[in-house]
Amino acid sequence: MNFNFVDTDLICINDNLELEITTIPKTTHKILTIDNFLKNPEDLQDIASKQYFEKIPSNKNGSPGWISITNLKFNQIITTAKHLSDNYLDTFHNNKVSLQFNLFQGGMPCKYTSILPHVDQSLSAFQIYLNNPEDCHGGTNFYKHLESESTVNVEYLDPDFKKTESYYKFNKYVKEISQNNYNTILDSRQIDSSIWEPIHHVEMKPNRFVMYPSYVFHSAYIEKEWYKEIKRIGLVGFLK
Repeated sequence: MNFNFVDTDLICINDNLELEITTIPKTTHKILTIDNFLKNPEDLQDIASKQYFEKIPSNKNGSPGWISITNLKFNQIITTAKHLSDNYLDTFHNNKVSLQFNLFQGGMPCKYTSILPHVDQSLSAFQIYLNNPEDCHGGTNFYKHLESESTVNVEYLDPDFKKTESYYKFNKYVKEISQNNYNTILDSRQIDSSIWEPIHHVEMKPNRFVMYPSYVFHSAYIEKEWYKEIKRIGLVGFLK
């Protein structure tokens, strides 16, 4: 009988990391970026290739593509992420970290709401881009919702946020767009710039680690021509 054991301690970060801290324009929120993050990104790629991925149905709301929620504990990655979140993002958490691998393919069928900027129900989030150099396109965009004049939705963290005018205007938009949702394809160029203003872009680079407060509006930037042969893949973590 053959077993597929994964020794997660073999996934190591580089010894000398250079942290770049960027403030998202029009906000006070910071993005943390580290290039050449892992010593052996190819080993994490190999682990990812052996995971079971569940395809998100094209008629369902939520992130488009494929997802693999993993219980694997990459200790060095998690420890580093907690340290960065606590010391640079001021988002103190309860030591709960969930991990998943995400796959995206440009032009795949999905709901229109699936490509829109969103927030996550966590305090901070990180991603490690795992594609090879020739297969990296786009990255991660951060947005401002123009009608509400807001770059965040913190209703998950602060119940009083629901009492604000910003929340009222944004929630009105959410209800309207949900009622008029329709089938489309994954192409970030469809995001309406008269509603959503892109305020910052993080370029996708191989073995790049990026971390940010997950309550800031954000979305993967993908055009329909991209990731046809080789899908976009990344390890994503949520700190709660």
